Amino acid sequence: MNRSFDYNGVQVSPSKPVQKLVKRTRVLHLDSGDRDKDVFINNGRFTIFLPRTYERVISINIKDAEFPQTKVDLGGTTTVNGWKGPDVGPTASGSGVALTTQPTYFFLEVQGLNMSDETNSSAVRSASTNSVFGKFVVSNPSDPLVVYNESSNAHQTIEFYPALTKLDRLNFRLRTHGMDQNSYLYWPVGEWSMSLDIETLENSFDEFSSIETRLGDRA
Repeated sequence: MNRSFDYNGVQVSPSKPVQKLVKRTRVLHLDSGDRDKDVFINNGRFTIFLPRTYERVISINIKDAEFPQTKVDLGGTTTVNGWKGPDVGPTASGSGVALTTQPTYFFLEVQGLNMSDETNSSAVRSASTNSVFGKFVVSNPSDPLVVYNESSNAHQTIEFYPALTKLDRLNFRLRTHGMDQNSYLYWPVGEWSMSLDIETLENSFDEFSSIETRLGDRA
């Protein structure tokens, strides 16, 4: 046991912090409107810098996400909150061709972090590997928002073995399944947001290290 002392009739002893390796999860809230709009005009392909550098990242979980309305005018023009695409390059002017087919879902890519695979069209056997970070379903195009929540939708967690050394920025691209690598979709009106659980490995102390105790060992 730790050495105890009599302090005005009360037995006390100093804390004995115990070091251990722990997993820690931080929640990151991001908004596409926080990008550098002078460089990345549209919210469908851009790079955003994170508030801190996350080290030894072992997993990223999509906690929730909110996207603007995705209703498409099938006559060939985009509604106020519709989709546009494709545009080429991060500084596209916003004159993309309107999508004429209402997608039932769309993909999110994060450069260097994609861990999901997808099939290719026309029964091509060499499908796309590590091409998708997350998938979002458009359940009702007339809803004011496309909302994803991990409690009511498919759980989407990307794990990394070995852990990522450092993570200080995210490079996004939103697209439909049929778009090529030079195309992306974006919302001409409105921004989208997302919350991520970022799990890291840390050398810290156990949860009882701040308690005054005379016990020398803890289970």
